[in-house]
Formats: sequence, C-alpha cells, structure tokens
Amino acid sequence: MNGAVAIVKKELRSYFYSPVAYVIMGVFLFVMGVIFAKFVAIYEAYNRARAFGQAQGITLDKLALYMYQNMAFILCFVTPFLTMKLFAEERRQQTFELLLTAPLRGVELVLGKFISAYILMVLMVGLSFIYVVFMILWGNPEMGIIFSTYIGLLLALACYISLGALISAMTSSQAIAAVWTFIVLLLLWLLQSLGQGVTTKWGFIDWGPTLVYISPLGHFNSFAEGLIHIKDVIYFLTFTIFMLFLTHRVVESNRWR
Repeated sequence: MNGAVAIVKKELRSYFYSPVAYVIMGVFLFVMGVIFAKFVAIYEAYNRARAFGQAQGITLDKLALYMYQNMAFILCFVTPFLTMKLFAEERRQQTFELLLTAPLRGVELVLGKFISAYILMVLMVGLSFIYVVFMILWGNPEMGIIFSTYIGLLLALACYISLGALISAMTSSQAIAAVWTFIVLLLLWLLQSLGQGVTTKWGFIDWGPTLVYISPLGHFNSFAEGLIHIKDVIYFLTFTIFMLFLTHRVVESNRWR
C-alpha cells in the first residue's frame, strides 16, 4: 500500500500548503463556537429555572446531545468543500490520466484520497474537543456519552467523505461535486423525518422503517445517547465500504476510455 501512503502525503501537503484546510477548519470552529455559546446560554437559563423548582430532569448531557446533533449536521455542509477536490480537481487540471498511468493501483488511489480527507476532518473534529474541556470545568458531564458521541461522529464522517469521493470521481467540476454531495447528504438526513410519516408497504418492504434505517441521523443519535449498537456500527461501515467500492469502479472505468 505504498501508493496509498504516497497519495495521502501528497493530498495533505496540498491541503496545508493552501488556505483550504485553514478556512474549512476556521469556519467549522467559528460556527461551533456560536452554537456552544447558545448552548451555554440555554443551560444557564435551565439552571435558573431549576432554582425555582422548574425544568426538572434537564441535564448537561441532554443539552449536549443537541449540540452534537448540530455538529453532525454542520459537517454535512463542511464535508462537500473538502471532498469536491478529491478527483474533480485532478480532472480539471488534466492530471487524472497521469495518476491512472502511474504505477498505482486503483484501490490505492481511492484509499489514499479518502484517508487524506478523513485525517483532515478527524483533526478538525478533534479540535472541537475544547468544548468538552469547558463542559468538564463547568459541570459534570457523562464522559461515556461524550466518547460514544465522538465515535459516532467519526463513523458518520467516514460515510460523508466516501460519498463525497464518489460524487467527485464522477465529475470534473468541483462546484458540481460540492453541490451534489451536499444535496445527497441533506436528503439522507431528511429521510429520518420522512420515514416516520410513511406507512406504505410494498411486498415485504415496510417503507417507513426502511427510510429511517437508511438515514444516518437515527444511527448517530444512538451514539449521542451513549448507546453503541452493532447494527449502527455495521450501517456506517457498510455505507462507507460500498461508497468506496463504487468510487473504485468509477476510477477503474476511466482506465479503459
């Protein structure tokens, strides 16, 4: 897998030698900072209400759940700006053909691109752990729930990036890749709400629960509630592997054109 390692190094250099990585991380942390400030204001309001015997049952962990749900959704906006360049930029610069003729297997190219984007996103999400430090200093959050939430975020990120890589491999326009990645990610999230109102059946398929299962939102919520189910882990891993497989097939199909 030396080829994949070489691609990872090349991609990471391209991220950090340009403003791309810094702008994406800066925007993400700024938005999360605004959300965290709102989170603090809400928690202080509940504390004041609790002093008068109201808002019973409101805990730091319950409010943190909403913050991390927002983080997972915001990553749907951020990811397309990172994944749009994975393959589309190579096509635009007409270097994609050079990669295909290099002593590099298709699987190494796909994994290298995926891992480099994933490393950058993991670093960005890792920086958000500063908010956890504030919560620890400020209150007494359940660390088990926080760690399971971050596991869910990392698994969801793998899904986002693999989907973005597939769409980027199918076009030479970074703008089109970014727009379609965002649209598909948004639709996947909306399937959770859509499926809850669907009662239609088609043979043995109950479309309501099926649509809910396809959406990553429900699977992530389990992690955010401190529950790590095998079915949720399998969902994220299967989704990621399938998207990477399709990306590999798209890349390999270009060898014969």
